[in-house]
Amino acid sequence: MSHAIAITQDTAIMPISPAAVSLGTLQAASASALVQGAREMAGALADVIERQKLATVIQGRKHVNVEGWTTLAIMLGVVAREVQTTEQDGIYTAVVELIRMNDGACISRASAECGDESPWNKRARYARRSMAQTRATGKACRLAFSWIMALAGYEPTPAEEMPDTRQSDDDLLISSSQHKMLEARISELGLNREGVKTWCIRRFSIDHFQGLQKSQFSELLNQLPKMAEIKAKREAEQEAQAEREAIQMESQPQPLNNEEIAKKMDVLSTGIREAGRYKSGKVRPREAVESAILESEARHLRNLAETA
Repeated sequence: MSHAIAITQDTAIMPISPAAVSLGTLQAASASALVQGAREMAGALADVIERQKLATVIQGRKHVNVEGWTTLAIMLGVVAREVQTTEQDGIYTAVVELIRMNDGACISRASAECGDESPWNKRARYARRSMAQTRATGKACRLAFSWIMALAGYEPTPAEEMPDTRQSDDDLLISSSQHKMLEARISELGLNREGVKTWCIRRFSIDHFQGLQKSQFSELLNQLPKMAEIKAKREAEQEAQAEREAIQMESQPQPLNNEEIAKKMDVLSTGIREAGRYKSGKVRPREAVESAILESEARHLRNLAETA
C-alpha cells in the first residue's frame, strides 16, 4: 500500500550546502576549488624545488627528493612522524605517518625497507635505518600528495624509491682523471686550493676533492671561473687601496729632523732679538728672554741629533 506525501504551502524546501573539502591546511568549498588551490600551491612548490635543487634527473625524468616531498607536506600543514623501525637480518623496515598539525589526524601511512640491496647492504647500520625512514617518509607523501606533485610537473615517485638511485660509491664519486683535471683548473685560474676546499665544505659538506660526486664536480667546475673573477676583483680593489694610501703618504709633508728644527729656532731667535732691540743697541728684556729660550732649545736638539 503506497502513501502519498502532501506538500503544503507551509512546507519550506531548504537547499543543502555542499560540504567543504579540505586537505591539510588547503580548504575549499568544492573539489574543483580545491584543485585550483592545489595548482597554485604546485607552482610555488616547483619554484622551491628548482631553486634549492631538490629533484634528481633519472632516465630523463625529474624525481623529487624526499626534502621536496616534506616541503610540500609542510606547505599543507602536515608533518612526518616515525611510528616504528625494526631490523631483521640487517634489513630495516620503517613505518611513518603523516600527521595534520592543526588536529593531529593521520592522513597517510607507509612502510619501506633498506638493507638488502647494493650499496646499502655494505653501509653502516645507522645509515640503513635512516634510509628506511627516508623512503617511508617519501612513500607516505607520495600516497597522499602525488597528484599535487604531478601538477607541479614532476614524476609522482620520490627519487629515493627509484632503482637508478641505488648506485655504489665508486659510480657516484669522481675518477682520478677528473680529480687531476680539477687540480689543474684550480692552478690555471690562480685560485687558492684551500679556499676552494672551504667552499666545498660549505656547499657539499666534503673536505677533500676525492669525495666529490660527479654532479657536484660539474657544479664546482662551473663555479671556479666565478671564484677567479671574485679573486681578481678583490685583488684589484686591494691594489687600488694601496695606491691611494701611497699617494696620500707622498702628499704629506715629511717631518723635520732635530737639526733642521734647531736651525729654524736659530733664525726665529735672531728675528725676535733684532725686533726687540732699542736704538741704543740694547735688547728689550722680554725679547731677550724669548730669544734665549729658543737658543737653549736649539742647543738641546743639536745634542740629541749628535747622540742619535
